[in-house]
Amino acid sequence: MILITGASGAVGSALLRELHGVDEVIALTHNKPVDTRSARGDVTRPWLGLHPADYRDLAAKVDVIVHCAAAVNFSASHKHLHRVNVVGTGHVLRFAEDAGARLVHGSTAFVARAGDGTPFDAYAATKAAGETLVRESGLPACIARISTVIGDSRTGDIPRLQAFHNLLGFALSGRLPFLPCTPGTRVDFVPRDAVAGALAALAHDHDAHGERWITAGPAALPIDRVIDIACEAAAARTEYDEDLRDIDQSVFRTRLIDPAAATTVINAVLARTSSSATPSIIQRAADLMAAFDDAEPFPTSLGRIPSGPPVLTAESSETALRHQIDHLAELPRETWEFS
Repeated sequence: MILITGASGAVGSALLRELHGVDEVIALTHNKPVDTRSARGDVTRPWLGLHPADYRDLAAKVDVIVHCAAAVNFSASHKHLHRVNVVGTGHVLRFAEDAGARLVHGSTAFVARAGDGTPFDAYAATKAAGETLVRESGLPACIARISTVIGDSRTGDIPRLQAFHNLLGFALSGRLPFLPCTPGTRVDFVPRDAVAGALAALAHDHDAHGERWITAGPAALPIDRVIDIACEAAAARTEYDEDLRDIDQSVFRTRLIDPAAATTVINAVLARTSSSATPSIIQRAADLMAAFDDAEPFPTSLGRIPSGPPVLTAESSETALRHQIDHLAELPRETWEFS
């Protein structure tokens, strides 16, 4: 019996699909229901938010826990991040001890960049603290350090948009004129089905312990190439839009600017427009790229996890990115209109 926390999220829902028909699975859900056997609970509360009798009944059945529940919004308050990523992990560890179960703990690759002074710091710090709890518990556990998650490698489907998806959408729609980032900076992302395949393999590997990096690693794409692919997709779509067919799409291309000059550029844009939408978009994109800018690539364990997914290549990363962009392009235009 495998218990999955955060089963309605981008990773948890893909893992449910990966394990369907293979294992007996139960999902711990909080707000959004899932189409499988589930228990409604809350990792931030004692007993996982369950009635004590239900908690004991669940503990008697579970053999493996894959802990995917997390606060992943790096702009959230430190209090919220700590409550979910640290306190919640503590409650899951207590359940693992009571159940005599092995744990696969979903963490983030960005723990490697905690303390770099980026907007990711508070998020990375709470995930690092969660990892410390796991290691010091002495329980049988494996930590999965997951990179930025994009949509399914074949369909681009993603249940909820997060920072990187918004960056792609704004670039695709011509609403991201500047991006503060050093040219050549590599952006590490992994399709959600590859993440699910790795977590499923770790759940089945009773000898898995320590850390595994679920990342693109050397296959991370340069930001210049990411922008190229988004622009190519945008140009291809104009062939079917008579209003845009005769417009030179290069004027909408996102330009990379020196991160050190970003504040000056954003202030200049603010001074020349009555709308705050554009600088807000640029600032959000700048916050995201600060975690990647001029950084060394993450290590990767893909291709070395028994029965897990193969290592990503630059070609497979590009293919997955194109499917993600195609999916985003089908969303209503209003999706990219906010301040």
